[in-house]
Amino acid sequence: MHIPFYKKLLSYLLPITLESTIGKSMTVLTLQLYRNQFMLITPRAIYSYGTRYNPFKKSFAAIKDRLPECNRFLLLGTGLGSALNILQEIYHCYPSSTLVDYDEDIIAFSIKYMNLNLKQNVVWKCDDAFKFLQSTDEKFDLIGVDIFRDLVQPEFSLSSEFFQLCSTHLSEGGICIFNMILGDDNRIVELEKKLMPHFAKVNFILDRMNTYFICHA
Repeated sequence: MHIPFYKKLLSYLLPITLESTIGKSMTVLTLQLYRNQFMLITPRAIYSYGTRYNPFKKSFAAIKDRLPECNRFLLLGTGLGSALNILQEIYHCYPSSTLVDYDEDIIAFSIKYMNLNLKQNVVWKCDDAFKFLQSTDEKFDLIGVDIFRDLVQPEFSLSSEFFQLCSTHLSEGGICIFNMILGDDNRIVELEKKLMPHFAKVNFILDRMNTYFICHA
C-alpha cells in the first residue's frame, strides 16, 4: 500500500487514521500510521504496531540466537502481522508462515498494508485458533500466540487443552510465545505452573501490564 510522503512525515507528529471498520466482535478497528509504522487499535487496546510492537519485539530479542533456525512460523491472533514484520525487518528471517485470525477485517488490513508476502511463503487463514490447531497436522519451529478481544483473552486461550495443542504443534526444539495480560503476580505464577507440564522450559518477561511467556519444546 502506497502512503503519500506527507502522511509519513506527519505521522511522526501524530497518528494518521487511514481506515476504520467494525470488527467481528463489534469493536471499532482503526488502522493508523504512527511514526511511519502501521498501527491497528481498538478504543482500549493496541493490536499491532509494526516493528515497535513490544510483545514480539522484546520476546524475539530474548531468543534472537534461535531465530535463524526458524523455518516455519505460526501466528495465532494476527493483528496486522507485527510478529512476522519484526522477523523480516529486524532479523532478516523469512520463514514459511501461517497467520490465523478469526476476524476477516483484520486479515484484510494485514494483507493490504503490511507487504509480508514478498517471498510468496505466507498464508492467512480466517479461523478460530483452537479449531485451527485441532484441524492441522503441521508442526512449527516458532509459534506466537497473541489472542485478545480488546484487553480480554478468551477462556480457551488460557486452558490446559490449548497449551497442549500448542506444544503438540511445535517441532523438536521449537518455541512458543504467549502474550498475556494477567493483572497480578499470583496469576503470573499460576499460569507459569499451568504451562510447565506442557513444555520442557518456561520463562517469562514482565512488561508493564503484559507478560510474555517463552515456552520451549
